[in-house]
Amino acid sequence: MSTPIGRRAFLKTAGLTAVAVSGGSLAGLPSLSVRRSHAAGKPVPVGSLLDKTGVITNYGRPNIAATEFFISEVNAKGGLLGRPLELIQYDTQSDTAKYPEYAKKLILENQVAVLHAGITSASREAVRPVINEFKQLYFYNQAYEGGVCDKYVFLTGHSHAPAMAVLAKHALKNIGTKCYTIAADYNFGHIAWKWWNILWKNGGTLEPVAGAKQGQHVGKVEFIPLDVTDFNVTINRIQEAKPDVVLAQLVGSNHLNFYRQFAAAGLKSKIQVMSTSMGGGNENLYLSPKEGEGILVSTSYFDEVENPTNRALQAKMKKFMNDPNYKIGEGGVETYNGWTFWAKGVEKAGSFEREAVTKALESGSIEFDSPLGKVKMHGPTHHVVYTMYLGAINDKQGWKVLEKFTNVAPVDTMSVCDLIKNPNQHTQYQPK
Repeated sequence: MSTPIGRRAFLKTAGLTAVAVSGGSLAGLPSLSVRRSHAAGKPVPVGSLLDKTGVITNYGRPNIAATEFFISEVNAKGGLLGRPLELIQYDTQSDTAKYPEYAKKLILENQVAVLHAGITSASREAVRPVINEFKQLYFYNQAYEGGVCDKYVFLTGHSHAPAMAVLAKHALKNIGTKCYTIAADYNFGHIAWKWWNILWKNGGTLEPVAGAKQGQHVGKVEFIPLDVTDFNVTINRIQEAKPDVVLAQLVGSNHLNFYRQFAAAGLKSKIQVMSTSMGGGNENLYLSPKEGEGILVSTSYFDEVENPTNRALQAKMKKFMNDPNYKIGEGGVETYNGWTFWAKGVEKAGSFEREAVTKALESGSIEFDSPLGKVKMHGPTHHVVYTMYLGAINDKQGWKVLEKFTNVAPVDTMSVCDLIKNPNQHTQYQPK
């Protein structure tokens, strides 16, 4: 599928907000000049920052499981370049302020060869200033709003803009033209809304296509803080606006209450709910069939995806987790892919050193068959060309796969980012 998303006229620089870290907590750490020695024969330290506890633990735990499985799998095969990996990870407790503090600890004290960190875009943006200060190789393995262009950052989750284009085209063709939007109240939700505002009005493309059906927004977009659990006022506004569809770009365990309360109000059978963020934390498993069945989602992975690589990984993860019903989920698979990309970069470079691995990943030759389908690193943007799906929650808390889209490029970021030609970019672009 070719989705025409991304052009310079729609993008502008989004500023970074650094999170202050207490200098006292880092006292006594070794200087930058002594790190990354990675002496031959010794285990190679690698770092992970994810939320094991807190309001987004439903995202954190599958990603932690995928990380731990990947490390165990590599070490069981003799390590990477003949050396075992030593995983050092911290629970960031769904607290964005802990990310830069622990990132500095992993970089300076633990001297990690690579850092894989973050679930929310806010956590990623808290980490990036630290990454750039210390020139640390960093992987963000979560689906996100797009636009990050940064020399030392690789983003292996899919971008929401192409996924929203799929939803827009499907909904306008099959459901209706009136949409009410709610989104998480941080940079993911706000930037995703900017893309959606363009895509929905233009029928799934950035610019109107002659004769194509175009959408309209009803009501006012609502940005919902992550700690909100009561959605009754929002649901009343939706009823008053009488939309054909609701786009719910929600995040975290608290936001699951929207779907529960929406169903309890008797609206699920009357108004189609759709999302590109649902499923990243196995939200379908936390909703009953009455609450979740039929919600439309466009994303990079469902556990029901049929391919040999997916079935093999699922069998291994069920054994690793000692749970015959274990679901990897989108976040788990994209985390596993992120670590795989890094390992393949190391193997191609024949080194753990940052510059060598970065050059290998930018070569355009690193691709593999992943559980979600074929994936390939796009060197100039440090993003991934991936496989994407349209699906709906079924009556067994799983997924019915409706459509498959291959070779989906990160075209939103491609329009503004070329780190090979201009390596000194450390910013995030977003639609105006």
